[in-house]
Amino acid sequence: MGFFVRRRRVVISLALAAALAVVGCSHPASCPVALGRPAGPPFLWRVTAPGGSTGWLFGTVHNAGAAEVPAAVWTALDAAPVLLTELGDVEPDPEVVRELARIGRGPGLDSLLPSDDWFELSLYLDGIIKPDDLRRARPWYAMSLVSGRAAPSPSPTIDAALVDRAQARHRPVRALEAWRDQLTALADGVTVDDLRDALHARATMRCDAGAIRDAYAAGAEAELMVRLNVAGSRRLLVERNRAWMPAIEAALTDGGAVVAVGVSHLLGDDSVVALLTARGYQVERWR
Repeated sequence: MGFFVRRRRVVISLALAAALAVVGCSHPASCPVALGRPAGPPFLWRVTAPGGSTGWLFGTVHNAGAAEVPAAVWTALDAAPVLLTELGDVEPDPEVVRELARIGRGPGLDSLLPSDDWFELSLYLDGIIKPDDLRRARPWYAMSLVSGRAAPSPSPTIDAALVDRAQARHRPVRALEAWRDQLTALADGVTVDDLRDALHARATMRCDAGAIRDAYAAGAEAELMVRLNVAGSRRLLVERNRAWMPAIEAALTDGGAVVAVGVSHLLGDDSVVALLTARGYQVERWR
């Protein structure tokens, strides 16, 4: 099939599955998933701006489905004048994706990976990508293909379902970053070692994804931070959090926006929640 670009909602799950793959290899003993845990508070924060305007922050899990959106989030979205998400409702430029998915010059994956890993990767992705294209694939892209096969995302994902709901109610959907920005961050942040870890963890990746969704539904913030490897993912989080702040603040002070981003961006000392609090916003977890 070569280098290809799928519809927006699938590309989202492919791109961000890279982080999930790292989580999977970080917690090989995380299965089986605990069942029957009571639902906890949603990862939803009410934000009051210094001037009194209120809005919402909602943390999503990129490979969870629409059924896992709490009722309070749908209520907030239906009343909101605008939805902000990481990528909005813009389709990716296929040429940008191809450019960032491919090693332009220098050694390919067949040289960068140990021979056993290269053979294993080629065999696992046989029929998904042509061998010559796999040789020139950047680690993040190969990693997303491994993740997409090992732990496929539901359709629609939470992110896509929120966009669909806003569009159905004729609400504008705005992006916090461009496709190139997000994919560049992934391309620069995912290493050959990350790809190797994901490849070795593929057998438990589906179960680890279930464990993440279970912690998410339980509202278990500390557990989710560990499972999502928030501390180890700073290179993919902190700079982007800071870059988003002007757009987030503008929307929150302009009449009640819902801002929906990956929940990792809302947890920890450098999170969007922490940045807004430091700027004088009142940020309270919904209970």
